[in-house]
Amino acid sequence: MRRCALSLLLGFAALVLAGWLVGELLPANAGSTDLEAVQQVVSVRSPALTTGARAITWAGSSWVLVPLAVICCWALLRRDLPRAALATALSLGGAILLWHLVKALVSRSRPPVEHLQAVSGSSFPSGHATQASAFWLSLVLALRAEQAPPAALRAAQVLAPLIVLAVAASRVYLGVHYVSDVLAGILLGAGWTAFTWYVLREDEVVRESERP
Repeated sequence: MRRCALSLLLGFAALVLAGWLVGELLPANAGSTDLEAVQQVVSVRSPALTTGARAITWAGSSWVLVPLAVICCWALLRRDLPRAALATALSLGGAILLWHLVKALVSRSRPPVEHLQAVSGSSFPSGHATQASAFWLSLVLALRAEQAPPAALRAAQVLAPLIVLAVAASRVYLGVHYVSDVLAGILLGAGWTAFTWYVLREDEVVRESERP
């Protein structure tokens, strides 16, 4: 277990470093393109789209995802899948910590457009995109771990990325993030989740092989 914890810690540190480096390089390489993309999205705003964006963005909010993760972990524990429950908890918890740390390191200003949602802190990466990517991917992996019916698993595999992309798009539409912010968030959240599940799975395989 100590080796597993060390691997997770090193992987987490590597993602923080990668996020910081990308965040520092973006303004110089994609600043004008990023701003133009946000302005184009803002130009097509309408009351109906705004209502939809404000609703969709909740699928990436910690106020929604944390309770869902608790329910998911409880269900996995009831099915005697403690590793999957731990992976789900670490995926979302680590993603939340990850974007907080990278935001503090990068300190990128929010897009200079009208914000349709109250926000605080810096722009890069998108916290909603990071934790949405982490949780919804983790849910797919949890369904696979508990050998859910094929139809349910296929539905989750289709819906999860659609939800993540919708959340990411909503953050740009609401004017609180650049496109690069949400793309970085998706990659950080998915990367951390995939790494977490892989490390815990490998640790389980090693432990089973060492049993007499």
